[in-house]
Amino acid sequence: MQKTWVFPRFFVLTRAIRWRKVFLPYREDDMFDFKDERYNRQIAMPEWGPDRQARLASARVAVIGAGGVKSSLLMALVAAGIGHIRLVEFDHVDLSNLNRQVLYRTSDIGQQKGIRAQATLQDLNPEVDIELVNEKLTSSNIEALLGGYQFIVEGGDSPAGRNLVNTFSLGAQIPFVHASAQFSYGYVFSVVPEEQTACFACFFPRDYTREEHTGPVPVNVLSTLVAGTLGAAEVLRWCLGYRDRMTTNRRVCFSSLLLSSEFTTEFQPRRLDCPVCSKFYR
Repeated sequence: MQKTWVFPRFFVLTRAIRWRKVFLPYREDDMFDFKDERYNRQIAMPEWGPDRQARLASARVAVIGAGGVKSSLLMALVAAGIGHIRLVEFDHVDLSNLNRQVLYRTSDIGQQKGIRAQATLQDLNPEVDIELVNEKLTSSNIEALLGGYQFIVEGGDSPAGRNLVNTFSLGAQIPFVHASAQFSYGYVFSVVPEEQTACFACFFPRDYTREEHTGPVPVNVLSTLVAGTLGAAEVLRWCLGYRDRMTTNRRVCFSSLLLSSEFTTEFQPRRLDCPVCSKFYR
């Protein structure tokens, strides 16, 4: 028989008060005195505050794609108040997208993803400037589309696309995050060129010359939501000023959310013989 643990109310209340005193430096009488403002709950957090919120308002982030992982990622960035987002998306909404791409609705099928994503995100937060670029990212337009941004959310649909962003990022000294989900698992890591961290080719040395796309893989909404949230955390860390906390030279992985729900860290130092980043790091 499974045991059911019942804790006395005074025990739970005492632990809650103790936790609040340690982690939340606010008076008991005003800790939850919130005004009805968009960012009040996050600004009240000690690690956030109005100054860091102002940093978000001035941030410029380029996001490639608005599919499964990017759906939750984009929603998190827009809800948090990133000032300007350039969304590069050229695809259309399919029925098979709807099991995980939470930006879209059944009525969006057949329409351009970028247009529908922009409308949904703008409705979520009109204060964010969301610029849509309805183009496929290529070697010919990558400088024009990604140059000058503080941070890039990588979204290549093939090894060639991912390595294109990797190489551009290294040359332009722009950090980027790579977040991925397949089946019920996924991972995230960031590349910060100014810190000479491990690049995409360091993590996947056999993929940096591969051109072909492996095609669709099984995936569900649980893994895309978690991977997107982890990716958004990387962007927010950078823009809020926690740049020493980035997930670099390692990747945070999560296993099947249906079978085990384990989170692990896999370390990957920069490869000194990497044929890609060694051209840019001195």
